[in-house]
Amino acid sequence: MSHPNLVNVDAARSDGNAPEDGKPGWIDMDVRWLVTRESVGSDQSVFGVTYFPPGSRHEIHRHPGCEEVEYLISGHGVARVGEDDVEMGPGDCVFVPRDDFHGFRNTSGTETAVMAWYYAGAASLEEAGYITEDEDRD
Repeated sequence: MSHPNLVNVDAARSDGNAPEDGKPGWIDMDVRWLVTRESVGSDQSVFGVTYFPPGSRHEIHRHPGCEEVEYLISGHGVARVGEDDVEMGPGDCVFVPRDDFHGFRNTSGTETAVMAWYYAGAASLEEAGYITEDEDRD
């Protein structure tokens, strides 16, 4: 059964692996945008899933326009939250306050890490804002 608010991860818009995606700090990630203003008409929410193959990472960045929740479904890795490195495994969840630096790297040499994540307060990456740590230094 189809519904305008139903989105499947396999059919969701995918970003991250192709050079033309042009996102600084997205290293070998496959980002799936399930709930956005564009996909379902959300007002204040974004929900997605990211696949992190071995060696991939999302470098340190911040979102001035939203909070973020990250939930690790499978795999292992290290999340940066503010000034802290937090080891994560399946079932672990971290909260990232608005405008705090954060990132994630897969620490497994063999296993893909799968993370579900949620923005509160924005309905797109553009509304959330995306500023890398390197951009802040410049």
